[in-house]
Amino acid sequence: MDKEILLVDDDAVTNFVNQTIMESKFPGVPIKLFFNGAKAMQYILENPTKHFLVFLDLNMPIMSGWEFLNTMETQKDGLHIEIHVLTSSIDPRDKQNATKFPLVSSFMAKPLNESVLDNLLTDKIKKYP
Repeated sequence: MDKEILLVDDDAVTNFVNQTIMESKFPGVPIKLFFNGAKAMQYILENPTKHFLVFLDLNMPIMSGWEFLNTMETQKDGLHIEIHVLTSSIDPRDKQNATKFPLVSSFMAKPLNESVLDNLLTDKIKKYP
């Protein structure tokens, strides 16, 4: 099975920075960028055999991170997906609400921090077949 990292954020600069960090930490793991949840969801559903690590912003046009999470919960059967919320929100209610979704593994504040990424994901990337 293939593994991929999906960066889902409407901010091109944030995606560039996050992609650069990811590429240095996980060479050889494909990284795909999506600027809204709808495109990311379509891609995931069209590739059900892949393993996905998704870094998801909450506030985006077309399909927000919240809408993405709600829809993925109804579509998750048979999928291999783990979601890490990566947001600029400092509202504690957002973190509390995000943890109610079983697919959400963590809630992180932007910008992505290399040491947090090291601690959080090194084992997760390596465990996928």
